Amino acid sequence: MKNSRRWKFAKKNAGPLLVLAGGLILLPACGAEEAQDSDDILVEVVVESDGSTAADLEVDVNARENPESVVLDSVEVPYRETFAVSKNVFIPLTSTHVRAKAAGDASWISCTILYDEEVVATHKARGDHAEAACEKVFRLGPG
Repeated sequence: MKNSRRWKFAKKNAGPLLVLAGGLILLPACGAEEAQDSDDILVEVVVESDGSTAADLEVDVNARENPESVVLDSVEVPYRETFAVSKNVFIPLTSTHVRAKAAGDASWISCTILYDEEVVATHKARGDHAEAACEKVFRLGPG
């Protein structure tokens, strides 16, 4: 009699159990695809202001392989740019620096640095001649 009840329970709940089992089988496959896509660190820099432009923009992405820099006299805000840094070397990214000045019609300016969509540095400056400066430096050890 007990076996008969077990069979009815298993038969009744087979559909949801199969869906759950299938999901568990697919999860590692999704993770493997994500791991393949993460061969780079995505460095995103953002400059925002209440004015229409920012002045003297400087961006330095100091990667061991293929470092990149952007230097512009003036840029429309919000300014957003993404850099891909290859992870195929030891300590692939040593630092990222962003600096920009508020235009004459602005009362504030800010900068943000994101690594793989996570904010790692931000700064906001207000007033006349405001200048935002963000920096993220890799350091070994505590601190």
